[in-house]
Amino acid sequence: MNSLTSILIGYLLGSVSPAYFLTKWIKGVDIREIGARYAGTTNVKRNVGLFPAIATGFYDISKGLLAIFIALRILHTSEGIAYLGGVSAILGHIYPFYIGFRGGKGVAVATGMLIYTLGKVTISFLSPRLILLDLIYLAFVVLTIYLTTFDENFLAVAFLPILIALLLIQIPFSPMLAFVVLLIGFIFARSAINMREIRLLKVRDENIRLWRVMIRPAGISFPLIGLFTNRTVLLKLVGSVLAISLLIDIFRISWEKAERVLEKEHIKGFKIYKEKERRRISSITTFLLGVFLAFLLFKFVIAFASIGFLVFGDMMAKIIGVNYGKRLIWQYNTHNKTLEGTVGFMAMSVSVAYFLWCVNLLSLDAGIIGALTATLVESLPFPIDDNVSVPVLSGAMMTLAQSLFLKL
Repeated sequence: MNSLTSILIGYLLGSVSPAYFLTKWIKGVDIREIGARYAGTTNVKRNVGLFPAIATGFYDISKGLLAIFIALRILHTSEGIAYLGGVSAILGHIYPFYIGFRGGKGVAVATGMLIYTLGKVTISFLSPRLILLDLIYLAFVVLTIYLTTFDENFLAVAFLPILIALLLIQIPFSPMLAFVVLLIGFIFARSAINMREIRLLKVRDENIRLWRVMIRPAGISFPLIGLFTNRTVLLKLVGSVLAISLLIDIFRISWEKAERVLEKEHIKGFKIYKEKERRRISSITTFLLGVFLAFLLFKFVIAFASIGFLVFGDMMAKIIGVNYGKRLIWQYNTHNKTLEGTVGFMAMSVSVAYFLWCVNLLSLDAGIIGALTATLVESLPFPIDDNVSVPVLSGAMMTLAQSLFLKL
């Protein structure tokens, strides 16, 4: 009976919608019929005011926590049942029975429970020093991404996968960790749906063909393969793929008809080569050349890091630069760099350095030096393609840094 009561109380607490009641009281309208058409904090802030939004946000964040507290402290249920009560509060927020089962998104309720459970699981397994470093790193990522986009949905979509990866690396699996990951997954999914509904990202821009941006992380497969093979095999593999891509480029450039066919969008949203690559070596080939040179010139872990900067940094720079870039650093022909895109590049490059440090592959100081070098190289109008200059110069700086630190 206590278990059922906990779940029911969670639903009832969740179904109480200050967004709906405050908007009715202040403006005399249904919050679900204005703005983004849902009963949530952000919609209240945009259409009613800051103070109603603060009151709404405070209660919405507290719903799940209050349900868990009542279940544990008053009804004395197990932790599992208490967290089910919290999940029930999310459902109550989304489907309130008294207004046609149409409420908010549930993100604020899930966020409140996430903060609580995340704090609980990290304190249980991580040292205070590591928690402090994680907080500094995560705060850096949040600030850099949010201050370049001012978009809560994009922040969630970009930041939450990083948080999940960090947790899975540092904390042993447990039911509590699984619950935390589920909460993060829910918030990520809702944020992604929001972005799709309001058509936030310009996925049809010439410079951000979605398949080409999202396939970039596949480039990290080369370093991952390197974990299970030797340097010679890896160089042969990358060199072979590079040779094939270069031959296709030569064929495309030398035969105009073939170039027109390969540049054409045969399938909606799918185009192999960009128009700015006409009569030029493609960025696919220059990327593979950068990967090959990294493995040829540097130790494996240095090459791993420098390729990571290029893969994830460039992906974030393109997404942020095209969709949120306002402050132009420089422009040359079809190439341009924005401050927002560069900051996004830096956030992801530092993330690569931090993760490699977490798994004991690379020293944090050398990794940060490499990340900052990669950002600087990416932001400046070098005559050499970024796909080559970023891994080569960042790899060289990390190699130099490691040798200096060893001498000291």
